[in-house]
Amino acid sequence: MTGTAQPGPVRLTAELAEFASGLSWDQIPESARHAARRTFVNVVGLAVDACRHDAVEIAVATLGDLGLRGRSSVLGRPDTLTAAWAAFVNGMAMHVEDFDDTHLRTVIHPGSPVVPAALAVAELTNASGRDLLTAVTAGVEVACRVGNALGPGHFDRGWHLTGTMGHLGAAVAAGRLLGLDANRMRHAVSLAATQAAGTTEQLGTMSKSMHPGKAAADGVEAALLAAAGFTGPDAPLEGRRGLAALLAPEPDLAEATRGLGRAWEIEANAFKPYSCGIVSHPVIDAAIELRDILSGPEVIESVDVVVRPVVLQVMGVEEPEDGLRSKFSVYHCFAVGFLDGGAGPAQYSDARARDESVIALRRKVRASTEPTMPKDACEVTVRTTGGTTHRVSVAHATGSVDRPMSDERLRAKFDLLVRPRLGDRAAALWHTAWHIDECDGIANLFGLSRW
Repeated sequence: MTGTAQPGPVRLTAELAEFASGLSWDQIPESARHAARRTFVNVVGLAVDACRHDAVEIAVATLGDLGLRGRSSVLGRPDTLTAAWAAFVNGMAMHVEDFDDTHLRTVIHPGSPVVPAALAVAELTNASGRDLLTAVTAGVEVACRVGNALGPGHFDRGWHLTGTMGHLGAAVAAGRLLGLDANRMRHAVSLAATQAAGTTEQLGTMSKSMHPGKAAADGVEAALLAAAGFTGPDAPLEGRRGLAALLAPEPDLAEATRGLGRAWEIEANAFKPYSCGIVSHPVIDAAIELRDILSGPEVIESVDVVVRPVVLQVMGVEEPEDGLRSKFSVYHCFAVGFLDGGAGPAQYSDARARDESVIALRRKVRASTEPTMPKDACEVTVRTTGGTTHRVSVAHATGSVDRPMSDERLRAKFDLLVRPRLGDRAAALWHTAWHIDECDGIANLFGLSRW
């Protein structure tokens, strides 16, 4: 119960720190290395695409006014900031379009807090690409494993795990690149844990993208402080007043270390084909399938969508007034999936959220919940003006672990995002990012990304 000693391993933080500080590239199986490459290249493309999003522009200008310019790079931009704040901006850019990776069991988007922290410290230390990906793997493992341990109750209380668990993953990735031993890595995790934050009330606003950005920045700061000798408590995760006791009603701490070093959570990281909350993706799949069956929106009388309860908790906005809010509207997701045959960033613009044809169709959608429905499944029934009924069931959404996005489709997504910004240089950036483990350093990655 909250506020009491928690069941599970009493050395949880120490065991995770030992794993992260001791992890080497040779210990990571090729399947996990491949997942790390995919995680890395996906968020690099997102950062380049969104590097001049309004939220990012405001952040860069404000940080400059605060005197935080430095020598650390921001993907896609000529600006340089101090290491922690470069990580902050890169994390925001990677997440602001809600198009990043997702660990489906926890709904953590681990790439957007972990990769920018790793990039910032890799640039500081002139680390190799192989060391960078090793750090990313360690950070994703810790973030997702602690998320598993806290269980669904952590999310149900309103915590956004990309912010809370992202702090831990970012600190681990940064600490791994700084060469922290197990003791100092434990302190880095402690310093990150005491700053872990991010609430789901922020969904559909610019402030949601602050969660991975702040996690990345605080993770870099925590690792640098720990490297300098700054200390924290021994059990920040499992202690009587630690993260698990305070932020989760029924944690199972054994989940954090079960199969550690043998089973890899990064392999369960999924990649979004649609630029919105991932729990609505099966509804978009269904809408696209129905688009091929029906002649147009004018024949639709009503749409009934059956989803898991979490979908309406996260995606229940009925009348989104702008693009950011529309990313959290299952009604809007169905409408643009049917009308446009896709759901990329263009479908979640302010203009599309306010388009009369989109509004008319989403007002025909009714949503109900079924607790036994899997997260990545749905059932959609359309009744036409002619009296016919069409029912589509989606067992697993496109991009899920059970229906994964191929490397080729991931490359196509990268090109969709990056080619309009970089033209022919998009191919060179993809090649460098995809083969980052073969690079001696990462400076070329930043150079190729600028537009």
